[in-house]
Amino acid sequence: MKFTKAQHAMEQIWAAILTRQLSLTARAEGDYPLTVSALCEQLSLSTATARDGLHLLAVEGRVLYQPHLGYRLTPLSQADWQALIQALKGLFGAFIDSFPSKLNEQTALQVLGLIHSIQHLPAKDSADITTMTYWHQTLHTQLLCGINPYLQKALMPIMAQHQRYLTHPDVKIDWLAQWQQLFPIVRGLVSPCPQAYTQRYQQYWQSLNQHLDDQLTALTSGQFL
Repeated sequence: MKFTKAQHAMEQIWAAILTRQLSLTARAEGDYPLTVSALCEQLSLSTATARDGLHLLAVEGRVLYQPHLGYRLTPLSQADWQALIQALKGLFGAFIDSFPSKLNEQTALQVLGLIHSIQHLPAKDSADITTMTYWHQTLHTQLLCGINPYLQKALMPIMAQHQRYLTHPDVKIDWLAQWQQLFPIVRGLVSPCPQAYTQRYQQYWQSLNQHLDDQLTALTSGQFL
């Protein structure tokens, strides 16, 4: 798939957010304004591509947009993290409740293809946190949207916010161990007998989020990027 200029700009802006390369100043309300002028200056984007990239990020729910307030990035915080965990639990419950007796062949092939791609990533990508979280998010999104495509709109912003926590500089994750644990479960979910793996899939997420929670709790009771 060939990306448009706007899509390239969207991913460039998002990568800069995840890697904390953007210099952002919080407003009194606590959120972080994302202005076209700042993106042009810091990321060497044109006005048009920066504006279009921000628009696409807002459409996907990765950033907020309100008339007169513009584009904003919500802060990471203990309160936000706890709300995010609850939102994930609710969504996963909805996905599991709507899990078919067998996933359609197209979804199964796409998911297995993603696993193959992840297993054959270059060494430099395997050591890059942003790349790892991108593939992690992509694999789960492909799987879950294959289970219930009607929940995609609700899923996308939640997964994007979760990715921001996964890439926090103070969060350490052994991605090799994560993949070794996750791949057999996902393969089971796209097998002829997926129901045997739904509980293990929920347990995987519970374990991952507990690992993050243990590390995030030690950071601060306030907000943090």
